[in-house]
Amino acid sequence: CLDKLPVDPSGARAETIADLIDFRQIYPGSKGHRHFPALQKESGIGFESMLFFDDCTYGDNCGDVARACPGTSCVRTPRGLTMELFELGLAAWAMGKRGVVS
Repeated sequence: CLDKLPVDPSGARAETIADLIDFRQIYPGSKGHRHFPALQKESGIGFESMLFFDDCTYGDNCGDVARACPGTSCVRTPRGLTMELFELGLAAWAMGKRGVVS
């Protein structure tokens, strides 16, 4: 999907969202024990510099990441990522709030 989502829907820019992403770790499995540690290792970025949004409704990926990857800011988005939740996550991260934020 990231390869199909344009940065600029008007077509003025040809890039897709995928073009803006340096590190991809999108796959099924434990987010806190596999996904985020792999992302941290590949990128060299500390957990305290990471912000995680998750729409999972059948488990607690945010809780998993918060417990296994101390310092990560996590935001649950059970109905999808809205501008309100995106801004909440950015503000919480900027204020140093870590773990699951709401």
